[in-house]
Amino acid sequence: MVLALAAVLVTGPVSACSMFDKPPTPDGTMQALADGLSSGNLARVPLTGVTPADATTFVERAYKGMGDARPNITVTDVKQTEGSDKATATFVTQWDVSKAPNDWRYETQVPLTLVDGTWRVTWSPSLVAPDLTREEVLALVTKWPKRADILAADGRPLMTEREVTVVGIDKTHVSGADATKASAAKLAKVLGIDADSYADKVAKAGPEAFVPALTLRTTDKTLTKNIAAIDAVKGASRNPRMMVLGPTRTWAAPILGTVGEATAEQVEKSDGTLQAGDEVGQSGLQLRYDKQLRGAPGLAVQALTKGADGSTTDKRELYAELSTDGTPLRLTLDEQAQTGAEKALAKETKHPTALVAVRVSTGEIVAAAVGPGTKGASLALAGRAAPGSTFKLASSLALVRHGATADTKLPCTNTLTVDGRRFGNYSHYPENKLGDITLATALAYSCNTAFISQYKKVSQQDLISAAHSLGVGEDLDLPWTGFLGSVPPTDNVVEHAASLIGQGRVEASPLAMAIATASVMRGQTVRPRLIADEPSLPAPDAPLEPTEAELVRSEMRAVVKEGSGKVLQPVGVEYAKTGTAEFGTGNPPKTHAWMVAGRGDLAIAAYNEIGPSGTTHAAPFIISFLRSYDIS
Repeated sequence: MVLALAAVLVTGPVSACSMFDKPPTPDGTMQALADGLSSGNLARVPLTGVTPADATTFVERAYKGMGDARPNITVTDVKQTEGSDKATATFVTQWDVSKAPNDWRYETQVPLTLVDGTWRVTWSPSLVAPDLTREEVLALVTKWPKRADILAADGRPLMTEREVTVVGIDKTHVSGADATKASAAKLAKVLGIDADSYADKVAKAGPEAFVPALTLRTTDKTLTKNIAAIDAVKGASRNPRMMVLGPTRTWAAPILGTVGEATAEQVEKSDGTLQAGDEVGQSGLQLRYDKQLRGAPGLAVQALTKGADGSTTDKRELYAELSTDGTPLRLTLDEQAQTGAEKALAKETKHPTALVAVRVSTGEIVAAAVGPGTKGASLALAGRAAPGSTFKLASSLALVRHGATADTKLPCTNTLTVDGRRFGNYSHYPENKLGDITLATALAYSCNTAFISQYKKVSQQDLISAAHSLGVGEDLDLPWTGFLGSVPPTDNVVEHAASLIGQGRVEASPLAMAIATASVMRGQTVRPRLIADEPSLPAPDAPLEPTEAELVRSEMRAVVKEGSGKVLQPVGVEYAKTGTAEFGTGNPPKTHAWMVAGRGDLAIAAYNEIGPSGTTHAAPFIISFLRSYDIS
């Protein structure tokens, strides 16, 4: 009987509370809790006060706003008084919410109770995050700093946050499809936008949506003159907000660019830095220097209290990483000069126009304006067009390098044929300036045939080298969008002849011709600068020499004194050159109109896409500009 009883005791099932076993420890329960909180599934965790299923539902809801992030939990201590059914454990939670080495980390105390041989965790939402309540959820929020400004040369902000008003229909303040459609149409009429498309947009929006119609500066006449009419539309709303904007809608707009919500492509390429709704540069310098201007985002983990409709009614911050402010971008643009340049072009609404002004002594671009006919294109700095006779600055330099002086005689004829191509002078070329004329006279009156007659003496490579010495035609790595011209090599005799008068395949921007003018005036190759602290650009292979530049300067003086630049005398211009360049397939072909000018420390280039003469269709821009503001 004794042996049989012993056998039963040895082979039978052993309970957790067998008199032969030690009492269980809380360690297993704590590990289950750590694993459950890490995964978001507490199904295997013994709990008191709530079922594992309800706890799991709470945790899943709490974690939803954390994206893919989940906590890493380590049990660090378990304390149990010997013989007691109570214990306290400690675990450390760490969330990898950013690339920073020190992420969100906190310590939690866990009360446990031994119930029927099993240690159970006393449930509380605060096990998930510090002091979390049943009504709260977690949210990982990106916190961007205020975007840095783009500054003018004197440090004043050009692009900065400015107050605007978003006008639209708030559908919570108007009910019924017909009434809503009628309100949308009325508001569209007041604002001058397409009524049908806006009404359709409003109709498709949700029943509680605010549907923007226009975003207007607070000074915009569309807003200031129509406030009463806007407010009279049922459901219309005027909502203030801040936007990064320039001084005016058009002020250097192609250069400064715009800021807006990140596109899906930008978000995808950001490697997790950007999220939908973040504002980033979309064009111009705002895009090129976006990373510098927006700085580095910080983040916060917030506990949000949600209302019955899902809206946030309260929030508190549990953890934060500070953002890093962006660095302002200071330009060389002079605010008054740019404003004056834009006013000078404002009346020409039909054709694209541009004006660029450069400081001769530094290469700083103080104004780079485009007219309303340009429709926002970056014509001033990056336009491409045949420069016509303004390119004769480079042709003159090439001749000087072949021994010519201002008094060297060149044959100026009505026409000149090169390899079957007939070239002529511009209409109304003065008859008394035909014949053998000096190089200075040829430039002053812009005799095409005189320059073309030298096509055998001056090679295309000579012309390319001279252009490079004036800062034109090199493919330089500019830290902003710009075009410094192109003078392609060619073996075609006709094309080479055309190059001597800035046609053929020669191209330039207004910036390039302003730089060429500045180089002649300075007697040294000038490099353009738009960003105040940008690195210096390399010198050309054949830098401009002061002595050869002086010869070209003397010719440019003659343009003002006796030639096609006399019209600029009243505004004190010392050096100038006009230019026209044929383009297109019309008969007769249309012409671009150019004028370059120099006064004091200022070199200017003006361009009109269509015009018969630089004197009549480009020079007026320079005159207006110099009369509006003297920065030389």
